[in-house]
Amino acid sequence: MFVPSIALEASWRRVAASVLRRSLGLHRGQTVVLDTSAHTLPVVEVFASEARRLGIRPSVMLATRSIFDPRSSATPADQTAISPSEVASIKACDGYVFFPPSIEDRDRQDELTNEYRRALAGRQREWSQLLQRESVPSVYLLGGDATVTSARRFDVDPKTWFRESLRASLVNPARMRKSSAHVARSLTRGRRILIQHPNGTHLELGLAGRPPTVDDGMVSRQDLLDGRFGTTVPGGFLAIPLDERIAEGHFVSNRPARFRHGSISGLVWSFRDGRLERYLVKRGRSRFEKEYASAGPEKTRAAVLVIGLNPEIHDFPLAEDLEQGLVTLLIGHNDDYGGRVSGSFRQFAMIRGADLLVDERPVLSGGRFVAPRPS
Repeated sequence: MFVPSIALEASWRRVAASVLRRSLGLHRGQTVVLDTSAHTLPVVEVFASEARRLGIRPSVMLATRSIFDPRSSATPADQTAISPSEVASIKACDGYVFFPPSIEDRDRQDELTNEYRRALAGRQREWSQLLQRESVPSVYLLGGDATVTSARRFDVDPKTWFRESLRASLVNPARMRKSSAHVARSLTRGRRILIQHPNGTHLELGLAGRPPTVDDGMVSRQDLLDGRFGTTVPGGFLAIPLDERIAEGHFVSNRPARFRHGSISGLVWSFRDGRLERYLVKRGRSRFEKEYASAGPEKTRAAVLVIGLNPEIHDFPLAEDLEQGLVTLLIGHNDDYGGRVSGSFRQFAMIRGADLLVDERPVLSGGRFVAPRPS
């Protein structure tokens, strides 16, 4: 990550101001922790400068690459332990921004011993619990992934991705919440969903009156009261847990699911009597089947439906599901969204340009939100 020109620095300043004031709701005299690694330091400098201009006190945490070095003389537990000073910083702050390590650094984590990976996972869990326990509004900055080397891996134009990440990061959360209000009401009150697409998708799903989660890129006071302390920037999705007993028909994905190491595309899921009866995978079959074979009984259940809300997302690797009107179906567990199915397995498939009806009333037509009927 770098800031190559004055024009882009000005754009990042706008993103910083939006994150600090809108996403985190910070005011003059409050404190923000900026958690970074080396490759995002130029952007962190912009964030810190903008924070000071707004009267917000920044504090920077820098993760060095030594934490990923198994040759260190320190034990994994010592190397990854959260220090008392880090705990004190979180307890004293009013907001937190995480700038992710580079894709390459995350690849290095994959090469560590099992002991090191377990220690790192333990640190991440403990850190998340600390933020939640202290009710610290937190932002994960997805734009940190938009680098030249990452773009080459995902076969996207780096300039296009970078500009898209800036535009998408500046979408007003209130705009996304307003655009999703009708959909959220329909899904809360409805009982049946029908997803249709000319590609052969025709899938009926059930609702159980459970409330949706709306993530608009902002941590509100109500979010904190509900135990949701974190969001992403760019943000923007609505997720509803499904009635796990109901699923009938076919879901044909037309968007690839990209991961750091490859992708899965051409997914076709066929459900019968509430269970995934068979599947097809055109690309990435071995990856899907390896995870599916080792999963528990939750793997056959339609778990969560997600609708993207961000109008500036079009082809954002690792965040495709945020695209406005894009429908994502998750199978596996849904207890973290208020459902009744627990487990560890989850897989997703996405479809662009679908019709979505709730109790026979359209809420999406060709992937576009349908205005509510006058009462």
